[in-house]
Amino acid sequence: MEHSWGAVTILSVSTQKKISSMKNKRINNKIIKLWDKYFKDDASVRAPIFYDTFNKNSLLFVGINPSSTLRGHKKFHQGTELEHVNPETYFLWKNVRENELVIKSCIEAERKSINEYRYFKPMHDIANNLSVTMEHIDLFLYKMTNQSDFEKLIYTNGELNQFATSQLTIFEDALFAVDPKVIVVANAFGSRLVKEYYKDKISYNKNKGWYTFSINNRIVPLFFSSMLSGQRSLDVHSRERLEWHIQKALK
Repeated sequence: MEHSWGAVTILSVSTQKKISSMKNKRINNKIIKLWDKYFKDDASVRAPIFYDTFNKNSLLFVGINPSSTLRGHKKFHQGTELEHVNPETYFLWKNVRENELVIKSCIEAERKSINEYRYFKPMHDIANNLSVTMEHIDLFLYKMTNQSDFEKLIYTNGELNQFATSQLTIFEDALFAVDPKVIVVANAFGSRLVKEYYKDKISYNKNKGWYTFSINNRIVPLFFSSMLSGQRSLDVHSRERLEWHIQKALK
């Protein structure tokens, strides 16, 4: 059961008792502080993505940033406590920032999205075929679907701005927390950005045919790819080759 207080929906007392301490508290607190730094007085900006507890030592897929899912919100959250909220107001940062219960519901929604949203299905398929767990994180936390508009948000005079680099610092925290077996950057723009921004930490193994990234004193295989679903995604044969190559790297 839930109650509306102003623009924010507050979860019922019974639900509150079911919610333990915030998951991934250290990283999510960094996200909260970053959004407060840039958007504390912005009444229109949406809350960022928050992270559930990570699947460690998994096959990690990296995206560029979370897309906006307002259109399909009711259908996607049917049967949950978020089904009847108004996403246009519920997920605004001004309504989220001081309400830990809403932040926790956002975390649960993000995990549900990764587990059930069709965008992630090819990632789950590859992980299941290779008998490994799957995890997904984004380079950036700002929810926006249009990539050209998003690039304007993170670049100033052709360089990544401070807002962008602050998000990449959080990405690195998440990356080290996952401590993945293999990394796949599943976005063409994200792949170019990672190769440029982390050029001093990445090397190419021409004998094996993949890149490597040093994480927690381990050399982790790294693959660059386009999206695995959607209009600009890899064709089925290229995806098969990617899966074959990931299998080699896992061994």
